[in-house]
Amino acid sequence: MSNANITSNINKNPSEILSRQHLLDVSSKMIKEILSRIKSKRFRPTEGDSIKLQYLRVLVSAIQAHNSILKDTELDDIKKRLENLEVTLNDNCST
Repeated sequence: MSNANITSNINKNPSEILSRQHLLDVSSKMIKEILSRIKSKRFRPTEGDSIKLQYLRVLVSAIQAHNSILKDTELDDIKKRLENLEVTLNDNCST
């Protein structure tokens, strides 16, 4: 997984909110790349592995934080919708 592949969609519209599906796609690519590196019989570290691992850790942390924000936003939306339904139900019951 090259950095260009991960960031290509992000750079098209940097203010666009990344969806859960996009986060899942990014993390799936990262997992597949890691698995392909370690599944061989003999693992051979390369020169940039330590730096790449640091960036992968940051990426995982960013995905977790972003996913948490998405979850909070979705819960707020559900709460508002529930409150609106309760108001509608109460209005219909009182008439």
